Amino acid sequence: MSSRCRGEILLCLLLMIGGSLGREKRVLENATIPSGGKSDGNAMSAIQRSEAIYRTVDTNLNSTYYFTQNEDDDNDDIDLPILDDEPLNNSNFPNSLEAIRRAMQKINNTECINDTTNVLWAISRREKWALELLDSFPKFPESILYGNYYQLGNFDECVGARSYNNDIQGQYCLADIRFMRKHENKIQTKRSVRNMAEEKNRGVFDNNIIHWAICLPSSCRSQDSEIFIDEIFQSSVRHYHIQSVDIDPKQCDFNKKLPFTTSEIIYGSAVGIFLMFTLLATATHVWHLKKIRKSAMYNVDDLREKQSNIVKETLICFSVINTTERFFHTKPNDLNLEAICGVKFISMVTIVAGHSLIFFFGGPMANKNFFAEAVMKAENAIFINSPIIVDTFLLLSGFLMCRLLLIEMDKRRGRINFMVLFIARYIRLTPAYAVVLGMHTTLLYRMGSGPFWESRIGVEKERCEKSWWLNLLYVNNYIGTDNLCMFQSWYLAVDYHLFILAPIIIYPLWKRPKLGETMLLLCTIASVVLPFWITLKEKLDPTVMAYPPEVGDIATNFYFANYYIKTHMRISSYCIGLFYAYLVHKIQGSMYKSFVFRTKIPTYVIVAGWIFAIICGIGSMYSIIIFYNPEHTVNIVANALYASLHRVTWSLAVGWVLFVCITDNASIINKFLSSKFFIPASRLTYCAYLANGLVEIYSAGVLRQPTQMSVYELICKTSGHIIITFLLAFFLCILFESPIHGMEKILLKNLDKRKKQEEDKTRNSVLSVAEL
Repeated sequence: MSSRCRGEILLCLLLMIGGSLGREKRVLENATIPSGGKSDGNAMSAIQRSEAIYRTVDTNLNSTYYFTQNEDDDNDDIDLPILDDEPLNNSNFPNSLEAIRRAMQKINNTECINDTTNVLWAISRREKWALELLDSFPKFPESILYGNYYQLGNFDECVGARSYNNDIQGQYCLADIRFMRKHENKIQTKRSVRNMAEEKNRGVFDNNIIHWAICLPSSCRSQDSEIFIDEIFQSSVRHYHIQSVDIDPKQCDFNKKLPFTTSEIIYGSAVGIFLMFTLLATATHVWHLKKIRKSAMYNVDDLREKQSNIVKETLICFSVINTTERFFHTKPNDLNLEAICGVKFISMVTIVAGHSLIFFFGGPMANKNFFAEAVMKAENAIFINSPIIVDTFLLLSGFLMCRLLLIEMDKRRGRINFMVLFIARYIRLTPAYAVVLGMHTTLLYRMGSGPFWESRIGVEKERCEKSWWLNLLYVNNYIGTDNLCMFQSWYLAVDYHLFILAPIIIYPLWKRPKLGETMLLLCTIASVVLPFWITLKEKLDPTVMAYPPEVGDIATNFYFANYYIKTHMRISSYCIGLFYAYLVHKIQGSMYKSFVFRTKIPTYVIVAGWIFAIICGIGSMYSIIIFYNPEHTVNIVANALYASLHRVTWSLAVGWVLFVCITDNASIINKFLSSKFFIPASRLTYCAYLANGLVEIYSAGVLRQPTQMSVYELICKTSGHIIITFLLAFFLCILFESPIHGMEKILLKNLDKRKKQEEDKTRNSVLSVAEL
């Protein structure tokens, strides 16, 4: 379809609606529509009363001007310039009157017909609100050949248009107009999702679909707008075979007043009470500090020691002063694990950047060809393949769980209450999670608007209302995946599952090492074979592929919802973490008792280890480019090999970095990753992971125009998302996560006062594995 044709579509619409105002006025003055009011009667009478308008518009298709001023009209709200166009050849525009009549006869909504007629009448009177409604339409299509298939118009101008007596207001809808390809049959066979991996050029956009904004009165339903636009477009470009014009109800929006729901009131009240309690705790802490300064006899530590009352201790835990002080605390870890802090923070920054890029590529772009060029550049692989970075956190979780639990079992001679461990983990993870989950379910929907607000935030709200309880039970990656709330929440379910299953291997590693080592080996082999077999059998992609047409709503991506988020597909990285933790524990032996962890490893082993780690890391990260190459011949065996091995090789590479740092065999790298900046920054990674979903879907929902993609633009936008994510994470950590963590420690300490302080410290360190 030519660009001229697409220009004719909109011009026909504008002329049909706007017409020549000077000549319309003479006809409309004889119409029976009262000024500023709604016409009465049924749909057919409304059509008949509107024919004067349509007849004037239709006879003016050969007009030499678009808008003209009428000097005799004293009721103008605004002045309009005279815009001269070349005479339009009537042969290019079929008679629009018949198309309009057909549409009006099909619409079974009298109010919509009456309001549309009144809008046209108001346009002829040059009333500002009606002209704003008209002006919000997208003008001639821009950059379609360059890949801009979203003609979004002006959302705010449309929904802000309101008649003087407030009985008519604008409603913004986004229509999907599909043009049939040449020789294409109208009956299309649906693509088998199972065979997606066998298709080529999946990253190529369907240039036969244009997303076109339309602004009509809010009384018109999406079906009414669809009928109206369908008839006009079919009539205007009938030679180009329009296959369909669809308007999803979720793609329509207008300014509406929503009453507060019960869930919103409960959530808002709960958060408000919590914040009031925090304010009270902070005020109490300030009072105590002033009292201390006056006496000049104690310091803050003395205050904590004297507070034997558990109520007072708990209250101080909620003080912003206390939580901020604990957040910036940079005392070295007794187990020489500071390098983990640097790995956590850097990995989370990369994950946030990857999430941002997925949403950018999945949203409206002004230059769709940018993606096809970007995926072929090696330097972009770290962002395109950012899902693999998530496995770093599974590696760290397995490492810390095994390393700390083995130490604890040595001290307690294997007497560990695992049920308390699981409950503590749940308490540690859930409060901050529940706060963000509640925001997705309730108040987020009220915090913005935009062309994609309903399709993004509205859909997210519906999903969360159906499945929030599955998130809190940490089973949402297996149950209710068709209504996945918080696209990133699958990780928490996977991590919690593996946390519960890990002692099945860790305890034998301590009690009967040979049996434990065999179990760990078999589990690792199974974690590799299972993804290989599933990928081969189901003919799947090697991993979740960030093709823009398929990640517009990542939660509905077939591979993501049915395979990527499953625990049995993600075990391998956790097993590698258990392996490295066990290796460190065996090498260091009983040295943890003296807190001396320097382990001399032969130079040739260090060199060989680094070579192996670099090959594994680069290979697993950058080999993904092969699968994005449009010239690549799909090989299901290759897909299965990558699906089963890339997480293992990546985890082996990252695990090696941790191993040499913890054993003090990489002083420069260890010094960097253990720097004091990373210690508090790493405490934000959990909350950043939770908050990033809010940032991404909110940004997608309020987007007004297609994004012009470029490296500079992506750097700026991604950097902004990273900063906003970590700012939100800081407040979430200080106000919700840290107080619960402190309270948990106090409660656990009071459960067993007979234990020594050193044992308490170790127990708390084991239970704080949830900080991941």
